Amino acid sequence: MSIKEDWKEDFKEAVALHQKAIDGDKEAAKKAHAILKKLKTDVINNPTIEAYFGSASALVAKDHIDLIEKMNLAKRGLKELDKAVKAEPKNYEFRLLRGNVAFRLPEMYFKRTKTAIEDFQFLISEYKSRNKNITKNLFCEILLNLGKCYQTLGEFEKADQAWNQLLKENNRKYKTLVENAKRNGGESS
Repeated sequence: MSIKEDWKEDFKEAVALHQKAIDGDKEAAKKAHAILKKLKTDVINNPTIEAYFGSASALVAKDHIDLIEKMNLAKRGLKELDKAVKAEPKNYEFRLLRGNVAFRLPEMYFKRTKTAIEDFQFLISEYKSRNKNITKNLFCEILLNLGKCYQTLGEFEKADQAWNQLLKENNRKYKTLVENAKRNGGESS
């Protein structure tokens, strides 16, 4: 079976590696990026591959030692994520990937906090309309990060609104995280 016919198995492997990379495995980020880069050339115009490639590019950028290459990888990743979201604007998975990447990039250099806010608001709306793919825990994480986004932009009232909505979920873990976020300022570390 050729690689072009067997791309779905490679894609599954790349997604599993991508998750390991999110969990902190730097080597998994590089492997996922390499597989997805090849898949992008084998399977043309597939928004799902583009979205994961964009996210994997940002994960590789995070740990890259060359500052110029770090910036280029992050910009390329955002471009791929934007392309995927443009192709399928109602795809919660693409919005989650792009929102998390935009959230983690320094606002000073990338100016993408508003993109993160847009994606997080979309995901909150999806959760409220009973999208089963967005768990309560994920919803809580999104609210926490939405508040941090607003705080980064100096919109403290909106940050408090997001966090107050989160605190209504009565989860002690988030009470502490909200208190820390209020003390530490907006941008994620």
